[in-house]
Amino acid sequence: MTREYPDIDIATLEKLGEGYEAEIFAWEDGQALRLFREGHERNVDSERIAIPAALAGGIPAPRIGEALRVAGREGTVMERIDGENLLDLIGRKPWFMTREAWETGKIHARLNGLAAPAGIATVHERAREWIGNVEVPPHLAALAEETLEGLDGGDRFCHSDFHPGNVLLEPDGRRVVIDWGFCATGPPEADVARSVALLRLGEPLDPSPAMRVITRLFRPLAAFVYLRGYQLVAPVDTTLMWRWVVVRAIEHLAIVRLISPPDAGIPDPLEAVEGLIAHARKKSGAA
Repeated sequence: MTREYPDIDIATLEKLGEGYEAEIFAWEDGQALRLFREGHERNVDSERIAIPAALAGGIPAPRIGEALRVAGREGTVMERIDGENLLDLIGRKPWFMTREAWETGKIHARLNGLAAPAGIATVHERAREWIGNVEVPPHLAALAEETLEGLDGGDRFCHSDFHPGNVLLEPDGRRVVIDWGFCATGPPEADVARSVALLRLGEPLDPSPAMRVITRLFRPLAAFVYLRGYQLVAPVDTTLMWRWVVVRAIEHLAIVRLISPPDAGIPDPLEAVEGLIAHARKKSGAA
């Protein structure tokens, strides 16, 4: 059951953070309210399935509370995590980049080692939904479908949005994974490919000058160290991963075009996406 709060003025709430699909506000009893932006409520149910499953599997995530509707927007009460997301941390202290890429790779491998909970979409379904519902150049849409047809499914737990902005570092050193709304069932290589694509293509909201330099110059290094950290815990079929990167890069283009806030100033990633696709096809032996 969803509790209604129709008369709360959202502008009076203390904002703790925000992302493409939701804003986080301080809530009563020391908790946090994850409030979805209009049009992005579809992931509420997936998140409510994913977080308990992640916690049961030993993956650090915020405990989840009741579902709310505040001023007409869907939301969820969650444990408030007093930590800094790794993008902000690296923007302030760039020398932490390799350490955090290494550590988050290990966490991701542990997550992908878990069986996916019942009731969530597959990575194939997620990719087809994004690419099929957003204006993507026809040749890229056709390439994504052709590639997907040759990729097997899987039964592992995939976060589908695992990147430094979705990991919070607490003062005691614990890293907590957030934003579980895109979770899916699939092979580990599909989830690793999503993270590699995000590390190489993603643009943070309102980046600091240091973060602009880091994202421009050190993307390949961050992706490399992340992958090495992952492989310390679990093997990755890198040829298969690069085949998935082709799909994930095109999916990224669709996602950015659909959900980027209009005032965020995030450039269209088409040119970068095509460059990554060419690189991935070469690495996978497809070109």
